[in-house]
Amino acid sequence: MASITIVSGCPGAGKTTLARELALLAARGLHLLSDTFYRFPAPPIDPATPAAHQQNSSIMRALGRAAGSFAEDEYAVFLDGVIGPWFLPVLARELPPGIPLEYVVLQVNLAQALDRVRQREGPGASAGVIEMHWAFSELGMFARCALDTSQRSAEEVLAAFLGRSQRGEFLVSRESFS
Repeated sequence: MASITIVSGCPGAGKTTLARELALLAARGLHLLSDTFYRFPAPPIDPATPAAHQQNSSIMRALGRAAGSFAEDEYAVFLDGVIGPWFLPVLARELPPGIPLEYVVLQVNLAQALDRVRQREGPGASAGVIEMHWAFSELGMFARCALDTSQRSAEEVLAAFLGRSQRGEFLVSRESFS
């Protein structure tokens, strides 16, 4: 069944692990990794800087179009990325109407996020993790979309997501942020 699920959160929260597992569970699952799109600009601007706003907006539009195209072809799309509520209106304008949209923000305590990213990328990524952890700490109207991954295994996060998703807890209306 066509759908789009945005799996977001700060670096180290478990986005890629969850999105990959969800795509594998779906009959026609697709894991769309937003990090790939940030490699397209030459030269890229660090997406965490104010100077990157236009670049980031272009990438959000491209992600929305790509996700929408796959969903129109009956894929269950799991869009994995650092996609804060501030970029949902830009992305959502590119999505086709009538396709269910879920938004989940994985949250993890800062120490775990830093540890996970340092294991993966080395100590140089700490500043970006701290900034994005702070940016995702206040979700406003999307607080109900948060899923804590602290002290949970990948299997426990998957089970928690599936339970809440079946109850419709991550469904969002495009009108609420457009």
